[in-house]
Amino acid sequence: MSGNNCYNNQGRLKRGINMERNKLKELLKEIKKNDFKVLEGINPFELSLEMMNYIGDLEGELRDRLIFSTISNWIVNELKTDEVHQILDISLDDKHLFYGLGEVNDTVFTRTFSSLIVAGSIYRHRSDKYLNKEELEEIFEKFIKYYNNERDLRGYIKGNGWAHGAAHGADVLDEFARCEEFGSKEMRKILEAIYKKVNVDYYSYVDEEDERMITGVVAILERNLLDELEIIDYIKRFKNVTRKGIQPEDMTLQVNGRNFLRSLYFRIVDKPKYQNITDTTKNILDEISNFKNM
Repeated sequence: MSGNNCYNNQGRLKRGINMERNKLKELLKEIKKNDFKVLEGINPFELSLEMMNYIGDLEGELRDRLIFSTISNWIVNELKTDEVHQILDISLDDKHLFYGLGEVNDTVFTRTFSSLIVAGSIYRHRSDKYLNKEELEEIFEKFIKYYNNERDLRGYIKGNGWAHGAAHGADVLDEFARCEEFGSKEMRKILEAIYKKVNVDYYSYVDEEDERMITGVVAILERNLLDELEIIDYIKRFKNVTRKGIQPEDMTLQVNGRNFLRSLYFRIVDKPKYQNITDTTKNILDEISNFKNM
């Protein structure tokens, strides 16, 4: 069940229970009250397919607290691996992860919550290994392409709730970083994707996106696949980010980079094995600070 063949003429998934939105919401409320256990008479896979039709709903309660919370729980605890695989394929398609990519509008909710479905699906793979190496590599490359081209980086949007594209995408990269099938090549691609996402000059991160991105970086450090000097060189790149010489873009770049490095510093400062990386991070922070001599 992949590609355009799984959709009907109305753009909805052919399989599923074709439930009206408000009825779906009420059913999911009951499921949530039951600690997300599958209610009697409900097929969790069919209902998950129906929920994927609404994964980008503009109402935060339905999209986040009901649909995402239910599917993510079921991906781990209820769905068979072949069913998780199908949900993953759907989340990666043009009507989900790539829907409206490059635009800054309401399509962001579909993309960023599809990202979270990818994260949950890769988490399930790490325990049940339902993807072969070729499939996993293809999914990885597809997601890197998405993350590098996601321009709507808004965090919390009044009236609609969380979009949080940079953070949700970072959650996926963290899962990839923990996949034992991946080696140094993939770790470098993850670091580069994070570097690019930190160093944007058109949006200032204010919703702890830096902390979510650092989680993936620390996962890479813990894999111990990259030489310490390579990590140090990566950190040093943050002092040489190209600026346009105009404001507020240059200030946005500086603040985003500084907050990212601060988050890295405090995440690893108490871990002696990262002492050289910690020292480098502090030195770069001092060098890019406007206030170090005050």
